[in-house]
Amino acid sequence: MLADIDILKSVRDRNPTSRLPEDWQGDNIGQWRGVTCSDDGRVTELFLMESGLLELPEGFGELQSLEKLWLSQNALRQLPSDFKCLCSLQALWLGDTLFKEVPPEVLQLTQLQQLYINLSPLTSLSAGIASLTHLHWLDLSESLLAALPAEISRLTNLRQLDLHSNKLTHLPPEIGALNHVTRLSLHSNELTYLPPDIGRMTALTWLSLNCNHLRTVPKELGRLTNITRISLHINRITSLPQELGHMTALKSFAAFTNELSEIPGRMLEGWRDLTRLCLWTNKLTAMPPEIGCMHNLQELWLKDNRLASIPPEIGNCKQLKRMWLESNLLETLPEEVGECTALQELYLDNNQLRSLPLSIAVLPSLRKLFVTGNPYLYLPEAFEHLTSDAMHQNLGAEFSMPAYAPLALQS
Repeated sequence: MLADIDILKSVRDRNPTSRLPEDWQGDNIGQWRGVTCSDDGRVTELFLMESGLLELPEGFGELQSLEKLWLSQNALRQLPSDFKCLCSLQALWLGDTLFKEVPPEVLQLTQLQQLYINLSPLTSLSAGIASLTHLHWLDLSESLLAALPAEISRLTNLRQLDLHSNKLTHLPPEIGALNHVTRLSLHSNELTYLPPDIGRMTALTWLSLNCNHLRTVPKELGRLTNITRISLHINRITSLPQELGHMTALKSFAAFTNELSEIPGRMLEGWRDLTRLCLWTNKLTAMPPEIGCMHNLQELWLKDNRLASIPPEIGNCKQLKRMWLESNLLETLPEEVGECTALQELYLDNNQLRSLPLSIAVLPSLRKLFVTGNPYLYLPEAFEHLTSDAMHQNLGAEFSMPAYAPLALQS
């Protein structure tokens, strides 16, 4: 049986153009760059990312104490046959390599808990993935996957599944069996449909579905009662089921840049803990009075719709700090806006405003009022302090979008 130092020297010698000949010198491997050893001198972790590796030699699988292996950003195309013998390996990084499928040697590492093969030309995922039943985290993002095998349902210990930025057009209904997954990223795919079985993933707290081709979402999503953040923006969704109101733990909901013409009141009524609601760039003509049930709402994004009015129940949103209503058809706002005493920023540009209620002028926290693009608007003297301190002719550098990129929502 080879000693660990001899195995590492073999890796170095088989990759003469890599950085290893320079980094790995001397007889104390514990001092070699990227090498971590246990007290008894056995290698427990190898950090070999971006090392210029072209291959790993046979015998590499004799690193019996190796627990973490970082091989991302190397030009690896295959693994040695004894790689499957790494019996202590728990975490493996193979991202940004040249593998077009999960190597068969990896599929035999049944004790593996974390597997990252992102940023790779993966075009398929074999049914053999089902053998990795101890996986807690699987990252196959930013690849070329067009489908998932039904056998993925056997990964019942998964807690996080990253599949974003692939070519997925559908999900197998068996995905619903992954009822311990708390974070699921599916954004930036080509999904046109969600199976109702996704509602069985009741441990989910974070779900990204933005930047797909969805036109509807199943009512079964409402069963995800532990979810706190969901992103549906940049799709083609025309309606939302009222059952989403059962997501009573929801903190942030994003469905901007869709084709929504109305919002179910029953849905908003259930979102009493919601703090951010993003619905800009849709076809909304009205907001339901149940908006007043969202007592913890802090940010309301309704710009670029077709709203002719805002319901007076908005005055019940006592925690509301920022409200974006630009580019609608508003002629005025309800007097009850003045009851939003935490309101700090109000964006009203490019509407058809003719007047504003005086209650807005005395809002104690208001520091930004944007009203450009309303040629018929007359503001009385009560707004003078806002005119000098808070009214802006353009959005300027102080305006910032929320941290929702067309990638994942941040946690």
